[in-house]
Amino acid sequence: MSQIKKITKSFFKKNFPKRPKDSYKNLNGKVFIFAGSKTMPGAAVLCAKAAYQAGAGFVSLAVPKEILPACLEAVPEALFLQISKNPLKEIITYLKQMPHDVLLVGPGLTKERAKILLPLLKQTNLPAVIDGDALNALALVGLKKLPKSKEAKYILTPHAGEAERLLKQKLIGAEAALILSEKSGAVSLFKGPETKVALGKEVWQNTTGNEGLAKAGSGDTLAGIIAGIYAQLLKRNQKKATLTSALLGVYLHGKAADFAIKKYSKTALMASQVCAEIPSVLRENSL
Repeated sequence: MSQIKKITKSFFKKNFPKRPKDSYKNLNGKVFIFAGSKTMPGAAVLCAKAAYQAGAGFVSLAVPKEILPACLEAVPEALFLQISKNPLKEIITYLKQMPHDVLLVGPGLTKERAKILLPLLKQTNLPAVIDGDALNALALVGLKKLPKSKEAKYILTPHAGEAERLLKQKLIGAEAALILSEKSGAVSLFKGPETKVALGKEVWQNTTGNEGLAKAGSGDTLAGIIAGIYAQLLKRNQKKATLTSALLGVYLHGKAADFAIKKYSKTALMASQVCAEIPSVLRENSL
């Protein structure tokens, strides 16, 4: 196995996208989020808030009619696309009219809506963060079905259960992340204590975070953070933007949780509180 590298504070501060003085929203990237459902509207909200807090200039949310008012109230900064039971055509039309830089697909989506993952990736040809129900949809068809590209442009963010479904076997940690990356050609995470991130034969270990993150909504927040960073790095033509976005994202997510437990404790910690501490991490690093 490859030597495991550490994601450090110095790496984070050096590589996190800086805000130019002449910055404007389009320069900071556009994230399109397909997430949430009637029973899980919070997933969409957490994704959108985290993407904005991580620095994205523009976020669109595609959600069903039932949850649109609640999402609008929770994230008034976002643009919204109301989707039907067959959302693929609606999303493609929206993205043609208003191009975006990165997709985030899957959190709280439901298995039925997540089935459009592969057609959506193929028809948009956009980089994407793939999480939650979209990972389960990918597991059903197999990792080989993920569209191939010369350089990695997808980020897979599974926890242990999702990784087992994707790999058809129970592996953990660095080994799981490496094999996921090898089989998919994507940047692959294995979420958990000291989250691992892999691309090809390269594997990294996070140095932030705590057990307070073992709670619903944490993965949605992480996915939003990564997507927000990814959009910014792509607009800056950053080399290795896919891998760097994942590395920066897991560090920022974990560090925000470390800040948050000082106020709320590990047991009481909620994902929305982690999201609210993202500015504390960025401020500490003069970002």
